[in-house]
Amino acid sequence: MSAINLLHGYPDRVGKRFNFAGDYTGPALYVTGGDPISLPGFQNYIDALQGDYSTDGTYYLKFVNSGIGPRATWKAKWIVSATNNEANANTVLSAEVVRVSGLGGLY
Repeated sequence: MSAINLLHGYPDRVGKRFNFAGDYTGPALYVTGGDPISLPGFQNYIDALQGDYSTDGTYYLKFVNSGIGPRATWKAKWIVSATNNEANANTVLSAEVVRVSGLGGLY
Protein backbone atom coordinates (compact mmCIF):
# COMPACT_ATOMS: atom_id res chain seq x y z
CA MET A 1 0.00 0.00 0.00
CA SER A 2 1.35 3.40 -0.97
CA ALA A 3 0.82 6.57 1.01
CA ILE A 4 0.32 10.09 -0.29
CA ASN A 5 3.16 12.37 0.82
CA LEU A 6 1.21 15.43 1.96
CA LEU A 7 2.43 18.91 1.08
CA HIS A 8 3.32 21.38 3.84
CA GLY A 9 0.17 22.82 5.41
CA TYR A 10 -2.05 19.81 4.67
CA PRO A 11 -4.41 18.44 5.73
CA ASP A 12 -6.42 21.62 6.07
CA ARG A 13 -9.36 21.10 8.43
CA VAL A 14 -12.84 22.12 7.23
CA GLY A 15 -15.38 21.28 9.92
CA LYS A 16 -15.24 17.53 10.57
CA ARG A 17 -13.46 16.88 7.27
CA PHE A 18 -10.20 17.97 5.67
CA ASN A 19 -8.78 18.92 2.28
CA PHE A 20 -5.43 17.54 1.29
CA ALA A 21 -2.86 17.73 -1.49
CA GLY A 22 0.35 15.82 -1.93
CA ASP A 23 2.65 13.83 -4.12
CA TYR A 24 1.99 10.19 -4.89
CA THR A 25 4.94 8.04 -5.96
CA GLY A 26 4.32 4.91 -7.99
CA PRO A 27 5.02 1.42 -6.66
CA ALA A 28 8.27 -0.47 -7.27
CA LEU A 29 6.28 -3.15 -9.12
CA TYR A 30 2.78 -2.32 -10.30
CA VAL A 31 -0.03 -4.81 -9.72
CA THR A 32 -2.72 -4.80 -12.42
CA GLY A 33 -6.02 -3.61 -10.98
CA GLY A 34 -4.57 -0.78 -8.97
CA ASP A 35 -2.23 0.19 -6.18
CA PRO A 36 -4.01 0.53 -2.76
CA ILE A 37 -3.76 4.06 -1.35
CA SER A 38 -3.63 5.38 2.18
CA LEU A 39 -3.22 8.76 3.83
CA PRO A 40 -0.54 9.32 6.45
CA GLY A 41 -1.78 9.48 10.01
CA PHE A 42 -3.90 7.27 12.19
CA GLN A 43 -7.52 6.56 11.22
CA ASN A 44 -7.69 8.87 8.19
CA TYR A 45 -10.10 7.99 5.43
CA ILE A 46 -10.63 9.31 1.91
CA ASP A 47 -13.96 10.63 0.59
CA ALA A 48 -12.78 11.73 -2.86
CA LEU A 49 -9.54 11.78 -4.87
CA GLN A 50 -8.37 13.64 -7.94
CA GLY A 51 -5.14 12.94 -9.79
CA ASP A 52 -3.18 14.36 -12.66
CA TYR A 53 -0.42 13.36 -15.07
CA SER A 54 2.95 12.16 -13.84
CA THR A 55 5.69 14.77 -13.86
CA ASP A 56 7.09 13.40 -17.13
CA GLY A 57 3.62 12.99 -18.70
CA THR A 58 4.00 9.26 -19.37
CA TYR A 59 1.14 8.20 -17.06
CA TYR A 60 -1.96 9.59 -15.42
CA LEU A 61 -3.83 8.27 -12.41
CA LYS A 62 -7.39 7.00 -12.39
CA PHE A 63 -8.70 6.48 -8.86
CA VAL A 64 -11.20 3.71 -8.18
CA ASN A 65 -13.11 3.32 -4.93
CA SER A 66 -14.42 0.09 -3.43
CA GLY A 67 -18.02 1.25 -3.50
CA ILE A 68 -20.52 3.96 -2.80
CA GLY A 69 -20.78 5.17 0.77
CA PRO A 70 -18.51 6.43 3.51
CA ARG A 71 -15.05 5.10 4.19
CA ALA A 72 -14.46 3.34 0.90
CA THR A 73 -11.00 1.99 0.13
CA TRP A 74 -9.18 3.40 -2.89
CA LYS A 75 -6.81 2.16 -5.56
CA ALA A 76 -4.72 4.10 -8.06
CA LYS A 77 -4.73 2.74 -11.58
CA TRP A 78 -1.74 3.90 -13.60
CA ILE A 79 -2.84 4.63 -17.16
CA VAL A 80 -0.35 5.02 -20.04
CA SER A 81 -0.99 8.46 -21.57
CA ALA A 82 -0.13 7.43 -25.13
CA THR A 83 -2.48 4.42 -25.27
CA ASN A 84 -5.09 4.99 -22.51
CA ASN A 85 -4.40 1.43 -21.32
CA GLU A 86 -3.57 0.39 -17.78
CA ALA A 87 0.14 -0.15 -17.10
CA ASN A 88 1.29 -3.75 -17.39
CA ALA A 89 1.82 -5.90 -14.32
CA ASN A 90 5.30 -5.60 -12.79
CA THR A 91 5.98 -2.23 -14.45
CA VAL A 92 8.47 -0.28 -12.35
CA LEU A 93 6.77 3.02 -11.46
CA SER A 94 8.90 4.12 -8.51
CA ALA A 95 10.32 7.06 -10.51
CA GLU A 96 6.85 8.36 -11.42
CA VAL A 97 5.27 11.07 -9.24
CA VAL A 98 1.77 12.54 -9.53
CA ARG A 99 0.29 15.49 -7.64
CA VAL A 100 -3.06 14.47 -6.09
CA SER A 101 -5.74 16.21 -4.06
CA GLY A 102 -8.87 15.18 -2.27
CA LEU A 103 -11.21 15.27 0.67
CA GLY A 104 -11.12 13.06 3.74
CA GLY A 105 -11.90 12.71 7.39
CA LEU A 106 -11.14 10.86 10.61
CA TYR A 107 -12.80 7.66 11.80
